[in-house]
Amino acid sequence: MKEKLKYFILNNAYDFRRGICENMEPDGNTLRFSSKRMSGIGRFMSRIFDSGDRGTVWHRMLINMENCTADELRVTVYAADNKEFSFQGRQYTIDEVFHDKKLDLDKKTQMFSVFEKRRINGARDALLHDVSGRYLWVYIEVFGISGNPAVIKDVRLFLPAESWIDHLPQIYRKSDSKDRFLERYLGIFQTLYEEVEGEIERISEKFDPECAESGFLEWLADWLDISDCSLWEESKLRRLLLSAMSLYRGRGTKESLSKAIELYTGEKPFIIENFALRERIGTQEYEKTLVPMYGSDPYKIFILVRSDVIHSDNDKDALWRIAREMIPITVDFELKILEPYIFLGQYSYLGINTYLGKPGNAVLDGRSRMAFSVIGE
Repeated sequence: MKEKLKYFILNNAYDFRRGICENMEPDGNTLRFSSKRMSGIGRFMSRIFDSGDRGTVWHRMLINMENCTADELRVTVYAADNKEFSFQGRQYTIDEVFHDKKLDLDKKTQMFSVFEKRRINGARDALLHDVSGRYLWVYIEVFGISGNPAVIKDVRLFLPAESWIDHLPQIYRKSDSKDRFLERYLGIFQTLYEEVEGEIERISEKFDPECAESGFLEWLADWLDISDCSLWEESKLRRLLLSAMSLYRGRGTKESLSKAIELYTGEKPFIIENFALRERIGTQEYEKTLVPMYGSDPYKIFILVRSDVIHSDNDKDALWRIAREMIPITVDFELKILEPYIFLGQYSYLGINTYLGKPGNAVLDGRSRMAFSVIGE
């Protein structure tokens, strides 16, 4: 029975910090080239991976990178069955040398040279069928400039080795034992097949807004009939996609409108439905305050949003589009931005955008203003 491929992966800051970096530093979940001289060599030695079995034949190495050409990348692969070794007449262990902070990276690579199995120039994807050993680690060198820094997004090491040539008749395997041309040739198609197979296994991730790649979010939004998804920041769009079904089930309701705006601004808006004010008809408050502010059209609503969560005209335009998407076409609406000023008879609400403070002495400190105050008009 075919043994399922396993792999070790480095794809977050914690993984990269467990290795040894020089002119490289974790940035989010990536490892980025960084140099004060604006150029040079970024170097990274991974932690030591343990397959658990002596004589493990490793299958493949895959490095996912950005801003790095083939001429700017060199990888050295080390492997061993035992952690003990001798160097210049003294006994060491791999872990002892790896964690010794007194030894620089040049010294460590010199001491580890006895374990060197492969040196790969320029290739991010390579078969490791000639690399065997229970323990394996890689040493990556990146040549570049920090103006356009190389970025390592993840490193994967697959095991155990599996070659398509093992599925061929013995005569083909025997004839290929010398230079392994057929195995290497089949390896091209094998890696393409494994990539497609891996994509199929991980297809469920494409439909999960929390872990889908950025490029798939717009595709998911199109499936859910979310227009103008470019208005949303990536993190907000992910939250919208997660809530899309419940929002659209309640489309046209006050609750769904409020939730959609809250997803965009991070703050719940205030929504005034004019028909709810009609119960105050006949009162002095209705005629002198509510009608001048909100009018008397029962098929109109007002959306009040504090100015603190509106950072540009684009945000205001985005909120208008979101509201239009969630409100029935037969209902009119107005979007009002609550400024932090007191205008009597207008959109000033105590404790929301208006506050009463304790009286204090006037101070000419360049910050006190009375530009909007009118006394004895």
